[in-house]
Amino acid sequence: MKKKVLAITGIRSEYDILFPVIDKLRKSNMFEVEVVISSAHLSDFHGLTYKKIEEDGFKIADKIDSLFNTNRETQRSKGVGMLIYALSQTVERVKPDFLLVVGDREESIATCIVGNYMNILTVHIGGGDPVFGNTDDPVRVACSKLAHLHFATTQLYADNLVEHLHEDDFRVIFSGNPALQNIINTPPLDLNELSSYLNFDIADGNYIVLVKHPLSSELDNAAEQMDITLDALNTFAVKHHFKIVASYPNTDPGACDILNVIKKFESNPNFKFNKTLPRLAFINLLRHTKALVGNSSMGILEAPTYKIPVVNIGNRQQGRLQAGNVEFVAHNKELIVHAVENACFNLDYRNEVSKLISPYSNGDAAEIIVNTLEKINAKDSTYLVKRNLC
Repeated sequence: MKKKVLAITGIRSEYDILFPVIDKLRKSNMFEVEVVISSAHLSDFHGLTYKKIEEDGFKIADKIDSLFNTNRETQRSKGVGMLIYALSQTVERVKPDFLLVVGDREESIATCIVGNYMNILTVHIGGGDPVFGNTDDPVRVACSKLAHLHFATTQLYADNLVEHLHEDDFRVIFSGNPALQNIINTPPLDLNELSSYLNFDIADGNYIVLVKHPLSSELDNAAEQMDITLDALNTFAVKHHFKIVASYPNTDPGACDILNVIKKFESNPNFKFNKTLPRLAFINLLRHTKALVGNSSMGILEAPTYKIPVVNIGNRQQGRLQAGNVEFVAHNKELIVHAVENACFNLDYRNEVSKLISPYSNGDAAEIIVNTLEKINAKDSTYLVKRNLC
């Protein structure tokens, strides 16, 4: 009998990490895979990204509406409550052997709580990874204590789980970041094809990518910070004849404030804003860009594989292990412009970045995860019972 895996995802970036793993699982003759879709995947405003999961051919176990349309701080805690309630019913019906989840968002903590209470072996990707100043960090730690099996994206994070969170070492495997496999497997598009797809001329390659999200500890400043960022990038674009291709923010509180600022720049010919982009377009956009700007985890986790410089604006992502391709700057117009100029035009720096080795491994994470799960009896009390809780 095949082992049944139930994967849970609520946002595109999270699904991009999950995809190589669940794709490899379903190709194995030892697993049956179903997916629970929730949150931003089901949002019209965020591009109905659940359709991509359906197009990828996965069996959908459930769709859970858990994204509350509010900019208030109640949004995420209410979403977690909704997810726990609905996911408990889904798990009872599907009867999976494994629950599989990524990271530190609402889906992560809800899944780990459900798995813990319902004695389903819960597999967590991304533990041991510290981020300062964001509510997601303690959520990730809580997931690490609740989950039964950990796949860490760097060896340092694997060590953190054992040495600092006191997780049993047999539960912790350094796999690397599964999303890197997407970069390897995605076919190339040239700049003319990208320009046509975006309906935005970047054929000369003189553009940067902007991805910026709110930070939970600085919600009151989200609009001002985005206004400073876009003003700085517009100054850079005018000065150097560059374009900026930007993505909408995630669904966290503060995102509405950022979107209100974006509206002021949407008619600016130097900018192209996108609700979401398919993996084919987005990966090729990063392959050709001169730099990634903003505060996305991609700058830490994936940009070293692309060999691109990153300008991280503000405090989001502080504390994470980076390869040496990231410059952190404050929300200051002059500092941002200078940092972006350095990323795009400092040839010595760009040459150093082109030679960096990513600490997030080389793209074999999915194989490591699947090979490990093949060997595990999900009902083995060795995994389900935790003895080292403090």
